[in-house]
Amino acid sequence: MFIFGVIFALVAGILFGLIGPTTKIAYNSGASVALTIFLRYAVASIIILPFIPYQKNLLEIFKKNLKYFLSISAGSILLTLGLLTSVIFIEVSLTILIFCLYPIYVLLFSIIIDKEKISLTVKLLFFVTFLGIVLVIGPSFKVINIIGILLAFLASLGSTSMIIINQKMSLKGISPIPKGISPIPINIFINIFNTIFFFVILKIFFSLNFNFDINIYLLILIPSVCYSFALLSQLIAIPKIGQSYTALFLYLEPVVGVLGAVFLLNENLETYQMIGASIVIISLLSASFISRKN
Repeated sequence: MFIFGVIFALVAGILFGLIGPTTKIAYNSGASVALTIFLRYAVASIIILPFIPYQKNLLEIFKKNLKYFLSISAGSILLTLGLLTSVIFIEVSLTILIFCLYPIYVLLFSIIIDKEKISLTVKLLFFVTFLGIVLVIGPSFKVINIIGILLAFLASLGSTSMIIINQKMSLKGISPIPKGISPIPINIFINIFNTIFFFVILKIFFSLNFNFDINIYLLILIPSVCYSFALLSQLIAIPKIGQSYTALFLYLEPVVGVLGAVFLLNENLETYQMIGASIVIISLLSASFISRKN
């Protein structure tokens, strides 16, 4: 069970990491931010729709646990809005660095609030991995704007809340499912709710234009599919290995993002970035070995 959880967490990290560079390709080809946001959740909703008829008591689950579903959806909204708006005010690298603090927030919550017993070695791996992320991203501090920093921090809190709430929802005793809510109903609610939310918001306050070439839609489809399966993989991983280990393995996301930019966008990879990527990968392999041993 544990090894499958690790695999799903790593798959989530890889797919989340591919979203950035593939979205950039879509933007470079003329795709709008509004359409990209809307299709992210719309495509994910379409992919998950065939599973709905096989979910027992789905409406009852939503009704009796509405606060959990709304909370995790709100976390997803904060994550999306925070990441996409913070880059307006600060450098992308600084945004990613601030955002990537969320595994540490999850770790602190697990230790302080949930009283989870985590070995000193794993705690150190969290911080060593983060140092590797700093090298991978190579953040620029040329532009420091408090609004941009707060927005990136908001995105990080959104991701933190999603992981923590998902853990709560997967615990036993959640009505009406004694074994906890499975990932599929959570995925269904988040994507359908956010599709409706962003459609209304983008239509009222922004320009949501659907008049684009078919090639633009195909390019947007790639990061949208990556998001859909990344979210599902994350939701599956958390009940199997817990919120702390899932957050740790999701550190693979920025490494894949940087490597994706190198291979897909022809960006340069500096020596210090390769060192940072090596640190992250070695740390994650060590964490996997230690967790399996324990």
